[in-house]
Amino acid sequence: MKAKKKKSEPYQAKNILYRNEEINPFYMSRYSLNPYRGCLVGCRYCYVQEKKHIDSTGLEEEKDRQVQIKINAPYLLKRRLESGLEMGLIALGESCEPYGENENEYFITRRLLEILQDYAFPLHIVTKSERVLRDIELFKKINSKSFVCVTISIPVVSGGLVKKLEGDSPPVKTRLKTVKKLRHHGISAGVAVSPVFPYLTDGRETEKILRRVSASGAAYALFAPLSIKNYQREMFFSWLKEKFPRLPDSYQRLYGEGEEPSCEYWEKFMLKTKRKALELNLNIELPFEDEFGHLPSQEYLKLQ
Repeated sequence: MKAKKKKSEPYQAKNILYRNEEINPFYMSRYSLNPYRGCLVGCRYCYVQEKKHIDSTGLEEEKDRQVQIKINAPYLLKRRLESGLEMGLIALGESCEPYGENENEYFITRRLLEILQDYAFPLHIVTKSERVLRDIELFKKINSKSFVCVTISIPVVSGGLVKKLEGDSPPVKTRLKTVKKLRHHGISAGVAVSPVFPYLTDGRETEKILRRVSASGAAYALFAPLSIKNYQREMFFSWLKEKFPRLPDSYQRLYGEGEEPSCEYWEKFMLKTKRKALELNLNIELPFEDEFGHLPSQEYLKLQ
């Protein structure tokens, strides 16, 4: 089987900071900020595989992985912030890897953070990479004016499943150590157990994840179900049939024609997970003030 090629190319973005119509319930964010377009990691569940994001990223082995580098992102962000903007939490890396290998050359994420530190916007960074540790001192400066938290994505920890689901993601041990180091430096950090795969990671695997996340010193663990979107759907079911042939029919019953599993399934999963998390002294949400949607509660700050 021919290995996937990895490509990167400069890209002139038209916009860089997008305002959500409603507060994003997972990231608790008003705005999304993505320094890159596409990803080189190749996770089998990523919704960035949607055609509307980038045509050449997909599940099929013959597809190439591609990243477009938003080289004008710092200029666009500064111009947008200077125009006057309603205060709100910014999610950085919601649909890209902000600390991918291209960051070593282009420093787009670093330059965006340097701009943001002057505007006191609270920030939620989402990544899989230990490269995030490079910016610890910058996070401290942002914290002196506002608030920053870093969420490391770890949807699975068992070796066999990691290999099948997570492409070229950094080792789980490395990601857990990254959480621990961030916490050691006083940075609010936790884990995104997202997505949760029905019938694959929603049982003993979830308990195993919670135990390891708690041992890392994480402040929280966030959960979201696998979302199967439009263009991604056909590719995902084809991959599922190949890797887990007993599951496609179960997934079809659980999802129907929708993007999310049934509410009954998810409520049952979250009730069980919440009980286990409480035993381990883990928050399972970002405890921000609902009425603001972007500021941490005083109770949360005292826990840090």
